[in-house]
Amino acid sequence: MADINKVCITGHIGKDPEIKFFDSGKCVVNFSVAVSEWAGKEKGEITYWFDCRAWQKKAEFIGEYAKSGCLVMIDGRLGVDSYKAQDGTNRTKVYINVDEIKVVEKKK
Repeated sequence: MADINKVCITGHIGKDPEIKFFDSGKCVVNFSVAVSEWAGKEKGEITYWFDCRAWQKKAEFIGEYAKSGCLVMIDGRLGVDSYKAQDGTNRTKVYINVDEIKVVEKKK
């Protein structure tokens, strides 16, 4: 059986996404999405933050239409970046590589 790497979330965008353009002509956008769930009377509402990344046309769309506070639906795949932190330790960062995004509700 083949492995499956699929993520589907609905949540609100944190800060306005910012597009980065490269000399090669490619562009990328990184942004975060908050997803909240009710954890019962004692804990109340818990919010999880997911880092997201999109390239090219999707990045341009997100930069133009998906602003802070917008409710979005995202389908994507998990990705991992490995890097060396300033203190010299090896780190990894997990993010959602956006395949599809739909702006469900714009911020009023």
